[in-house]
Amino acid sequence: MHNLVQEWLAKAEEDRDSARVLLGDDSPLITPALFHMQQCAEKLLKALLIKKNVYFERRHDLSYLIRLANDTELLSYSRLLNELNPFAVEIRYPGDLPKFSVNEASELLKQLEAFREAILPQIVDHKSTCSNSE
Repeated sequence: MHNLVQEWLAKAEEDRDSARVLLGDDSPLITPALFHMQQCAEKLLKALLIKKNVYFERRHDLSYLIRLANDTELLSYSRLLNELNPFAVEIRYPGDLPKFSVNEASELLKQLEAFREAILPQIVDHKSTCSNSE
């Protein structure tokens, strides 16, 4: 597997783990968890695009990235990606961010896990992950 793809995947996993920790704490931090969920989805999509040799602009727009991926199965996750999209950049500023409860954010995390499971087989070459040839 291409080193850059591996780097994007490693960063996506860090973001997923961060979201889990932030939601699983006794005092959950919902908005930062949603930021990390958005980042996880973004990095998974960018890893896929690099794997497919698809050029993408440096943007934090999940709708844009999913369109470039051009994959019918992944398009079924458009609603999830649209819900996470505002948490890329807008999170840094006060304003009209959507509000989510811990339960709603936890449900989005479950959906993100399903998205991750759907996209990973397209990114990770089973042979190269089983043998450390790359």
